[in-house]
Amino acid sequence: MTFGERMKEFLDQGTYVSKEFAARAGEKVQDWSEKGYQASKGFLAKAGEKAQDLGERGVLMLEIKQLEGQAQKLLGTLGTDIYTAYAERGETSFSMDSPDLNPILVEIDRIKKEIEKREQDLKNRGTPA
Repeated sequence: MTFGERMKEFLDQGTYVSKEFAARAGEKVQDWSEKGYQASKGFLAKAGEKAQDLGERGVLMLEIKQLEGQAQKLLGTLGTDIYTAYAERGETSFSMDSPDLNPILVEIDRIKKEIEKREQDLKNRGTPA
């Protein structure tokens, strides 16, 4: 075999080995990419769920605060109405059935139940991690 033929054979073998190496490397990269994609996809799904849960918890907490504010205003109105009835009209006893007081008491009770419901929803969600 001549020197030229040996070099050609050597180059052909090198080309074959290079192609094999490149093919295996490509398969590895594709495998790693797929695994990375799946891991990222799972992470993003979990992160999205957590963000949604935190957002929903925040909404519940905000609603509770708003309802507490409404209840405070109603309690102020109730106190004012009772004081007015006592101080200005001389009434000394009050009933839950009083036409002036009953609507306020019913609304306070409704708000109390709404707050308790939201607090239970919040409790059912558990503690955020």
